[in-house]
Amino acid sequence: MLKKAERALRAARRHLAEGEHDFASSKAYYAVFHMMQAALLTKGMTFGKHAGVISGFSQQFIKSGVFPAAFSDDVQRLRKNRELGDYGYSLTVDVDAAHGDLERATTIVQAVQRYVQSCISLTTKGALK
Repeated sequence: MLKKAERALRAARRHLAEGEHDFASSKAYYAVFHMMQAALLTKGMTFGKHAGVISGFSQQFIKSGVFPAAFSDDVQRLRKNRELGDYGYSLTVDVDAAHGDLERATTIVQAVQRYVQSCISLTTKGALK
């Protein structure tokens, strides 16, 4: 999941550079989505739907204070723009929104990645004892 999130961020950057704002926003969302799934796995939790992943992440990590409350709004904005980018025909994601989505996604991915890696490190240290 960590590698998939990194690949999605790289793809978002490429799409943005190519002027494909809809696809950039979509990939930015998916980078965050994969990281939320990875974080939930640290608690042994999985969900089958996007809404479940977002809700579970919010409950376990945002409401508990592990991550800032602003992440909740950022995830909702990313999801909205992903849906617009993937399914919208008359409305599209503009360049400013796509840049903002990439910035938000990068911030969230980096924060969640640090958290997940610290959990992996703790688990590995515990297994070595």
